[in-house]
Amino acid sequence: METDSITNLLKLKNADISAVKANKILVALGLLAEKERPSAKHPGKMKKYKALSENGLQYGVNLKNPSSPDQTTPHYFINTFDQLLTLINNKRPT
Repeated sequence: METDSITNLLKLKNADISAVKANKILVALGLLAEKERPSAKHPGKMKKYKALSENGLQYGVNLKNPSSPDQTTPHYFINTFDQLLTLINNKRPT
């Protein structure tokens, strides 16, 4: 299935929410998880990144980050993004 970043998909759908805010909601829904990996440039420090959780994998895939092999980047299925956007919008504060 074809995938894209949340930023691109939100723009494509003319959604009035930023990727940062959408990601926070996805974490709250348990579909996205915050993970850590050791920093290559700063020994002893950790870098944070996000990855789709097991439940989140129904909406996308975790792609390997070519510039950082220990890290993944979530990409979302284009054909199910409307469902995901509905979940995001339903969880937004009023």
